[in-house]
Amino acid sequence: MVKEEFIISLKMAAGVFVAILLTQALNINFYESAGTIVIVSMLSAKKQSFKLAGIRLLAAIVSFTLASVLFLSFGFYLWVFTIYVFIFTFLMYRFDMKIAIVLNVVLVMHIYSLREITFPILLNEFLLMFLGILVALVFNYFVLDIEKELIGYQKQVESAFSTIFKNMGLCLINECNIKDLKAQLKKVNQILSIAKNRSYKYLNSYYLQNNDYYVEYFVMRKQQYYIIKSMQEFLKIKFLNQREVQLLKSFTYSFLEDNTIIDCSTRVNRLEEIKNHFNEAPLPTSHKQLKNRIALNRYLYSLEELIDIKIRFLEKFPQGDGD
Repeated sequence: MVKEEFIISLKMAAGVFVAILLTQALNINFYESAGTIVIVSMLSAKKQSFKLAGIRLLAAIVSFTLASVLFLSFGFYLWVFTIYVFIFTFLMYRFDMKIAIVLNVVLVMHIYSLREITFPILLNEFLLMFLGILVALVFNYFVLDIEKELIGYQKQVESAFSTIFKNMGLCLINECNIKDLKAQLKKVNQILSIAKNRSYKYLNSYYLQNNDYYVEYFVMRKQQYYIIKSMQEFLKIKFLNQREVQLLKSFTYSFLEDNTIIDCSTRVNRLEEIKNHFNEAPLPTSHKQLKNRIALNRYLYSLEELIDIKIRFLEKFPQGDGD
């Protein structure tokens, strides 16, 4: 993270330097403002940069037109500038372009301070905006690749889920510690929260590439986490040594092996066989057997939900796009 923050800071500083140097070389007035435009533009998510650049440039045209009409009609007075700010801000909020307010108001303040409007002055301000945004886009192109970090989180999550499923299988034969299972779930939840945030960072680090594999992967695992967490309620009772228990234990152990649609389809078929076994099994004859049967049925249908979530993910990424 420190390395990443260092690179971002270095890019911003270099961008500000280049933008000011460029605008100064072109004899553009208020060239220092190009540095501010670079910083504000580079703070936006990279994937949104082109869109936001377009919004800011379009808003600049609207802003300069509005300011020109007001200043030429009523003069360069503070109350006129205040009316400009009111109308321009209202329009930007009305058309969901508020991201463009600050920079454009700053540029119009230049015009207000000059107390005149000419084409060269308007062109000067537009070039400040255009060159500042252009420099920001160029420097934003260079990013630190964090895919290896995401792969590391993915391996941690796979390992944690494997341990959790094994312990859930042990719970079915009364050989696990529920507190340990809760601790494992807490740990995997922390990893998923960090990994999901980092995957969104990765997604937004490219202009044109659609790198949503890791976002979708960690979202999928997060959904499974919530289901697994709710399944702990079914594992608190002491299970009887029944055939149904052994079937679900074996199924749970092999759950993480499903890495393709075919694997999941096979698992769904196996789950249907277990369901049929449940339906054909003798009815419970005691309260304890009834509690066991209810818990096992709920556990069974939760496993089905877990598989459905995995199938939806694999349908979108059949080849594992992030591997």
